[in-house]
Amino acid sequence: MAIKAAAVGVAVVAIIAAIIMGPSAFLVGDIGISGSNNLTVDGVVMPSQINTSGTLQNFIGGGLRMKWGFKVYVVGIYSDPKVMTSLKKKYSGFGANGSNLSDLATDFSKSKPAKTVLLRFQRGVAASDISDALGEALKPKVGAATSDDFQKFILDMVGGDRLEKGSDIYITCKGEKLSASLTGGKDASSISIKGLCPAIFEVYLGDKAVSPQAKKGFAEGVAAIMSS
Repeated sequence: MAIKAAAVGVAVVAIIAAIIMGPSAFLVGDIGISGSNNLTVDGVVMPSQINTSGTLQNFIGGGLRMKWGFKVYVVGIYSDPKVMTSLKKKYSGFGANGSNLSDLATDFSKSKPAKTVLLRFQRGVAASDISDALGEALKPKVGAATSDDFQKFILDMVGGDRLEKGSDIYITCKGEKLSASLTGGKDASSISIKGLCPAIFEVYLGDKAVSPQAKKGFAEGVAAIMSS
């Protein structure tokens, strides 16, 4: 049975309902809960919780990354509950279409507790294409040198020429330390460059977000958390 609602971001409510009522599927817009408390984002199964950098993190929101009309990957944004507890104090009453979304996204991006961008690929892509695209999005925020360092870091972490459909990249920030992994935090590589961590999240949540769907899902997820 599926229960549909207007807002994507109220996935938090569906998670709680699924925990209480069992593994029946709860759909909320394009985000839903399937068995074992997994989420579906635009039909793609995503975990409702992850554990990276030694920290359990909850799903906040997400959406598709499109390029030239093709589905490239689904983005999931996760964080240590401490992040949302802190933001809830400052942005009580936040609405998904509120004018303070930019400020909230900036504060989220700069927060020190663990937070993660999970990329789940929906088509096979060259590893260099992904590292180049991320590097280009970062360059205006951190400069060419840091962007180039990050591109090389991602290529070395992937360790191959391609990312096949269904592959994951977990990018976790905790303080200034950025860790990346293909396996949910296991065997993670890490790098520490001042300003890199906030910039990574601004790529997805900033004024020129590369995935408007993911930014919208994040905003609606935060609004649902704020109202709970």
